[in-house]
Amino acid sequence: MTDSQEDQLIEALRKVDAHGDVAPPHVQDPMTMVIRQRALMADLMRWDDRSGRYVLTGTGRSRITARHRTPAAVLRFKPRAETAGAAKRRNAE
Repeated sequence: MTDSQEDQLIEALRKVDAHGDVAPPHVQDPMTMVIRQRALMADLMRWDDRSGRYVLTGTGRSRITARHRTPAAVLRFKPRAETAGAAKRRNAE
């Protein structure tokens, strides 16, 4: 999925959280229907019979918040052989 499609999906999930659907029911835009179907198939939202609207699942909520997180740093771990050799050199001094 490209970034623009991901951004559209995130924006649609925010609308679901606020209004209960990707778009108003009278909107029959093909792209809106595709986004709705993609979110349902990815288990990002589900239909709630009690409230009569779509609600976000935990996966959908984590997908929204994941876009706001900064990328994590990648740390390099040294093999034990390298760290053991460095420890021996420190003890010898």
